[in-house]
Amino acid sequence: MKTAIFYFIIISILSFYSSTSAKTFYENKKSEKELIELANQNIEKFRKGDVSIIVKSKDGKPLSEIDIEIEQTSHDFKFGSIIFELTGSTLTTPEMEKEFKNKFTHLFNMAIFPFYWDGYEYIPGKPNWQKIEEVAKWCHNEGITCKGHPLAWTNIAGTPAWLYDIPAEDATSLLKARIIENVKGFKGSIDIWDVVNEAVNTVLWEKALELPDRNNDARYSMFKYSIDEIADWVAPCYKWAHEANPDANLILNEFGQIAIPGVRDRFFALVNELKRRDVPLSGIGLQAHEPRLVWYNPDDVWETLEKYSELGLPIHFTEFHPHSNPFNIEGGFMEGKWSPENQAAFAEMMYTLAFGHPSVVSFCWWDFTENDSYIKGSALLEKDLSPKPAYKMLDELINKKWKTKITEKTDKDLIKFRGFYGKYNVSIKYPNGEKQCFNFTNTPQKENIWEIQLSQ
Repeated sequence: MKTAIFYFIIISILSFYSSTSAKTFYENKKSEKELIELANQNIEKFRKGDVSIIVKSKDGKPLSEIDIEIEQTSHDFKFGSIIFELTGSTLTTPEMEKEFKNKFTHLFNMAIFPFYWDGYEYIPGKPNWQKIEEVAKWCHNEGITCKGHPLAWTNIAGTPAWLYDIPAEDATSLLKARIIENVKGFKGSIDIWDVVNEAVNTVLWEKALELPDRNNDARYSMFKYSIDEIADWVAPCYKWAHEANPDANLILNEFGQIAIPGVRDRFFALVNELKRRDVPLSGIGLQAHEPRLVWYNPDDVWETLEKYSELGLPIHFTEFHPHSNPFNIEGGFMEGKWSPENQAAFAEMMYTLAFGHPSVVSFCWWDFTENDSYIKGSALLEKDLSPKPAYKMLDELINKKWKTKITEKTDKDLIKFRGFYGKYNVSIKYPNGEKQCFNFTNTPQKENIWEIQLSQ
């Protein structure tokens, strides 16, 4: 975990990049209203596609005046959260596990699995893969995409204590083996990975191997190393992962990019350097929780997305967990205290901006329940699994506002509509009360013409 000292450093750097007054700092920013309006326009433009449905009779003749129910059943965009509790022991009863699963599947189509080396392989040679595999199978049965986090990290969570009992060159060989065996071993089950985590803000791999002390302060060294030095240890990790599964989606994850321009610029430079070296990087991981009490100015969020979109890679919001506890809101854009209601309001802004930017492909809320929250007070559910306002807000966005559900009547043999990308169920009710159902997918960048031939 990052300590209070490191958090103080983050705030100090943020202050350095900010002006002496919040008013001066924000006076040239676009307003939240302007950006939300732009995001909503983009949602209509980029998150939806035109669909034509052709209806024919049993003998192939066009049919008109047929009532059709069209209901979207899942999103193309990935809305996710961590599923650590199903792989651990915080859900103490079958009833709790059932409730957890119900509330998770109601919102999310992506689940993040824990691969922190220190916990995943606490004893060398005995990784905890069985439980992860079991939960991953459940996810696939529910239509949930699985993602692993992370494979390489110089935080103490990514460098188990036993690693320091062996020579450094052997430790690096084990890192290579760990990446290959997990990416290859979970192929088809987990095909999205945060391969390297927080490389811009942490020490190099070889430096981490010189730090057996289980204190993280020395492992965070913002702006200390050159981009070339960072790329030297990051690049092989992606090549190993790609060799293990050429079809895997390999993400580089980082924090501080929105609030700290220096981090944003260095991360941008690192991605460019990795691309120059032909590293098989397939996505950008944008954390959105450092500094942890800051309510981001929406213009800073949009500016970051616009800059990163120049890299030509999909953007993933990987870790988002704003507070609901009554701490002072920081950052200068919003005043007051965090609360369950403010947590929901901030989240609504962030999700709208993300869904409204065409380069963003996923958004992950990090803490799902307060039973296993990394930042206490930041989860969507209380310890008893009751929903906070933020959960209800996401339900409204994901399952209502951003989901297509309509009833249409064929004009001649054709129905046309514009719907959100994803999977659909189309049903027709016959006069005798029976229903016939069809499944289709509204796919981006494709002419979506769905043909229905009735059985009666």
